[in-house]
Amino acid sequence: MYSLVNAPTVGFDLARLPTGAAVATVLLEALALHGTVGEPALDLSGFDALQVTDPQRASAWLEVSALTPPRRLDDALSAVGQLLDEAANAMDGSESTTRELEPALRDLTTASFGSLDDLLRMLRQDILDESPTHVVALGSDALAAAYGGPRLAEDVRRLLRTPWIAAARRLPPIPADLGPFGADLHTILARVATLSTDEVGVLLEATGSVEAEWSARMHAATWASYLAGRLRPAAAAQFQAVRALRIAGVDAGPAARGVWNSVSGCLQAVGVHDLLDEVTYGVLVAPWETAVGILG
Repeated sequence: MYSLVNAPTVGFDLARLPTGAAVATVLLEALALHGTVGEPALDLSGFDALQVTDPQRASAWLEVSALTPPRRLDDALSAVGQLLDEAANAMDGSESTTRELEPALRDLTTASFGSLDDLLRMLRQDILDESPTHVVALGSDALAAAYGGPRLAEDVRRLLRTPWIAAARRLPPIPADLGPFGADLHTILARVATLSTDEVGVLLEATGSVEAEWSARMHAATWASYLAGRLRPAAAAQFQAVRALRIAGVDAGPAARGVWNSVSGCLQAVGVHDLLDEVTYGVLVAPWETAVGILG
């Protein structure tokens, strides 16, 4: 489920995860690193191979493995469906039935398509697939620390994240590659970070008007990114959107109800607008343009 092809889905989960912005940061650093691995000008000596031989890593990863896994979205949907069936069979619209349904509906807001294992698989196989083994290991450590956040003891997080952070700081600044329309995407992302409460409300309402077509049009835009060789820039834009929404204060509720789809679809469409038909492009940018204004 998690891959660069499905970066919008990964972003959907991260936008609703309390530690999602931290995870997105590690993924963005890994994407930037992948684009420069092998170039003579880049010094990777900061990624110390000896760090992965630290015997304390094993106990730290035991702590990571003990984290409670997220509620899977298909399980949450199944639970809601079962409750609705039971209510319909009983013809019961009582207050008690409503109370039973409320926690199941809340689960839908935070339930995930994937898990830490899926994130690690994407990092190792899709993003850092051509990187040295020890760099992949340190990136995996940092990702686990970011994902676990305060659910992990501070000493565990420090052990896992410090080598990656220290090495990343020794690298020269690497601008995020957002593809041939990067300037436009950077402008949108900067605006996402300043969304007001009123604009979020408009995004929610406007997303509903294109909901019936959104999935098919988003699939077309993602396919265009794949065919054009722009999966990595497109993924970088999606992961940056996770951080921008967190800055704007958009939490799991509005993100799940349509704000993520509005922002994600707009970014995906703008990144390959030279390859899309007018209808597909129009459907994907419509909620954003309704809330924020016509794109240039």
